[in-house]
Amino acid sequence: MSGRAHLAVKVASEARAEALADKLRTAYKDAKGKGRQVHVPWRQETAVIDVYRNAQLSEKEREGIWTLFETNMRSLYERSTEGYDPEEKRAELFHPEARFLLLRRAGDQTTEPPLGYCIFRFDTEETEADEGEDDLCDVAYCYELQIESSHQKQGVGRVLMDALERLARAYKMDKTMLTAFKNNTDAIAFYRRIGFATDDVDPSEYGIDDVDYIILSKLCN
Repeated sequence: MSGRAHLAVKVASEARAEALADKLRTAYKDAKGKGRQVHVPWRQETAVIDVYRNAQLSEKEREGIWTLFETNMRSLYERSTEGYDPEEKRAELFHPEARFLLLRRAGDQTTEPPLGYCIFRFDTEETEADEGEDDLCDVAYCYELQIESSHQKQGVGRVLMDALERLARAYKMDKTMLTAFKNNTDAIAFYRRIGFATDDVDPSEYGIDDVDYIILSKLCN
């Protein structure tokens, strides 16, 4: 049963991109930037994260996001149990409630392709609970983390996930969650390195192993 109102998700979901960026600047101890931009540390440089709601993306940004997704992920989806439906996937990526973190080098124009991006939503998800307790938790759910090939293994993904986790904590989420294909072993290894673990609602926790995905999460405390 659901025993609380989950107001944190409501507040976070209604927040404008500028409000998310402001929370993120505060989380980085008053980082530079204004509007939707946040300056964040990246290796020995400074990167800029632009925060967007779906409706704020330009058509060029939208197509760049889609192209990078297809480049990195299409073959994995085509080999998956459910196959690949581009129309369905595009609708998921550009859902009205989707939020986008686009990372560029400091000094790059917003017209230039990002080095990587994170797509997420604030939502509720099922969780293990004792009888009579709330069986839903508030989450920042990462739908996509995609890095341009020439910048993979250079800390871009770590910066983006760190930003997402900071937002999750700032908006009082219970955890950050994501789903990954089991055969995407590099991605799973990366998530585990930064502290993600198999979630208590992953099918394997119920003895179900004949699925091709894994659900990972990280608590926000």
